[in-house]
Amino acid sequence: MIIIGKGRVGSGLVKRAERNGVHHQVITRESGWSLFEQAGAGPILVCTNAGDLSTVVSKTPVSRHEDLVFVQNGMLDGALESLQCGNNTRGLLYFAAGQPGTEIKPGGASIFTGAHAKALSSWFHAINLEANEVSRGAFSNEMASKLIWNCTFGLLCDVRGVSVGALVEGHRGEVDALIAELCAVSNAAIGTSLQVHAVSVELCSYSLSIADYCGSLKQWEWRNGWFVGASQTHRVPTPVHDALLDGRRPN
Repeated sequence: MIIIGKGRVGSGLVKRAERNGVHHQVITRESGWSLFEQAGAGPILVCTNAGDLSTVVSKTPVSRHEDLVFVQNGMLDGALESLQCGNNTRGLLYFAAGQPGTEIKPGGASIFTGAHAKALSSWFHAINLEANEVSRGAFSNEMASKLIWNCTFGLLCDVRGVSVGALVEGHRGEVDALIAELCAVSNAAIGTSLQVHAVSVELCSYSLSIADYCGSLKQWEWRNGWFVGASQTHRVPTPVHDALLDGRRPN
């Protein structure tokens, strides 16, 4: 397995692979790119920030583009299409990664979809992390649900100045209204089949499990900013989202 990036996620996976004696090779910003000349075909796990994806793709030989596996949070679909990587293997990682070099804390089964999904799941099992292969449709629903959690609770934590647990306990109506709007945008824009009530119950339950966590409005292009653009393009009204964002959008 080739891993690109040695930040929180990449270094956490490397540490776990080393501890379990599982083969891996690492590429960083400064070194390791010659590995492509030596390694055979197989998955290349991209563990960089979303903003670095175009650089990663440009530095990867065209013959290996289809091997790139993208696991970043946020709405990447449009960016990956523009990089001609729209059909690549995708993943959602369910573990907590602290500072580089620290141990990963498992948080459920990660999921993968695409040509290398089975290989990724096997590699994760080898380093004692849960992982499953899923269909593209199931992945899109899960990806959108995770994105909606980030966008809903990040924005409301900023606006209300309270934790995610306090939002569920004291602002449930506003949480539900925002989730409903973002589900509608996702279903219209990328064809997900999200059911508002089920999504709200799941996301609020998760928030109560980490009740003291405080989110924030960030990664605008890949998160709330995407919903703003998609709601306009697909003419899905989002009055709650728009009102909460008023005065808080980055320059």
